[in-house]
Formats: sequence, structure tokens, C-alpha cells
Amino acid sequence: MTFGGFVLNTTADMKLNTRQKQVLKTIVEEYVKHSLPVGSAHVVEMLPFSVSSATIRGDMVELTESGHLAQPHTSAGRIPTEAGFKDYIETMLYEHKELSLRQQEVLSTHFKRLKNLQERFKEAARMLSELSGSVGLLMDDANQIYMSGLSKLPQLPEFRDEEFGADFMELLENPAESFKALMKQTSSQPQVVLGKTSMVVTKFGPGGRQVISVIGPMRMSYGKTLPAVEYIAKILNQDF
Repeated sequence: MTFGGFVLNTTADMKLNTRQKQVLKTIVEEYVKHSLPVGSAHVVEMLPFSVSSATIRGDMVELTESGHLAQPHTSAGRIPTEAGFKDYIETMLYEHKELSLRQQEVLSTHFKRLKNLQERFKEAARMLSELSGSVGLLMDDANQIYMSGLSKLPQLPEFRDEEFGADFMELLENPAESFKALMKQTSSQPQVVLGKTSMVVTKFGPGGRQVISVIGPMRMSYGKTLPAVEYIAKILNQDF
């Protein structure tokens, strides 16, 4: 199995070496966890190999100049940009991490207990929200929306950003229209749509007329979300 691709515009075109990819990976994952700029000293501590702080500072300067990182304040560390998230996700897709066998077994057993299709759809949205920490949505072929995780929104630091909040609420007010547009451009494999409001989305069912998605800020745990969306879609496909 392989994941799908991106709907994304970005200007960064620097080819990263192995160390720079690891530096970017570390900064992205620490930023996803803590929503704070990441300094070079912390990166050195987190790297799985020994390297000098000066070398890492140099890498971070290059990654900033290339558009992969941004420095929100003069004295602060770095945060990943949209281009930084894109390169991080591309590397992760190449490695193609899946849910653990234990997680797959738990999900499969859980869904087998739900005989009603509507119950399974509701539970799919709930499980996606739980696994991702964001909003889980499912739209069936009658444009019925199943949604879970709205209560998580006020807890997100990004929700204080008026633009993010407005975009998110606009999408949630009419998700059917958003999904209709996405269905014209997404494959049957999970896709990443990056922006202030980001999505991991895939189609399932006969003719790919049904959609499941996780919607959240760009600072999303893609390492958890992508394999969760893929595996739950696989489970739901067994109903058809």
C-alpha cells in the first residue's frame, strides 16, 4: 500500500541532505507536540546521532533561507513552514508508516461489533478524532455528515488565530461542498491538503463516493493521522 500525494503550493526547492532531513523532522515533530519554536540546543539533544551545535545552527539557517523553517522572533528558535511540513510528509510517505499490528487488531475487533452502517460511520469519525487529536469527518454518498471532535478546537493554540478560526468554521458550516470539490481531485489513497486549515482525506466505498477526513491545523500529527485514515477506510471498504 502507498499513500497518495498533495494538494499544495510551495516555493521551497532546496534538496535536503540526510542530516538536514533529520533536523527538519525533529523540528516538525517537536513543534507538533508543543506548539513552540524549537532551538538548536534542543535539536542537538533530540537527534539520534552526535553533531555539534554549530553544525545544527548552520543547517537551521539554511533551512530558513530555503523556506522550510521560519523564525517568529529574533531570539526564538524555528518553526516549520508549509514547505517544511511538505518535505517532512513526503519523507514520511516514502517510509510509509502504518498503524501497529496491535492498533489494527483493536480497531478491526471494535468495528466488527458494530453491525449498523450508520453506527460504523459515527464511530469512524470518532476514532479518527481520537487518534489524530483533531476533527474527524465522514460524508456518505447521500451527503450525510458524521463529525466528531469539535470540542477539541478551543484547546488548539491556532484557534486564537482569527484567520484559522474563520477558515475552519467556514469549512465546517458546509463540509459537503468542501468534500464535493475534493472528490474531483483526490484518489482512492489518502491525500494531504496543506494550509492554515489542513486535511488528510480519502475516498471509500463503491465508486469512491464516500469520504473520510481529519481536519485540523497545519500543526497536525501526520504520523498518526495518515495511517489512521488509511486503515479506517480499509475497514469501511469491507462493508461494500
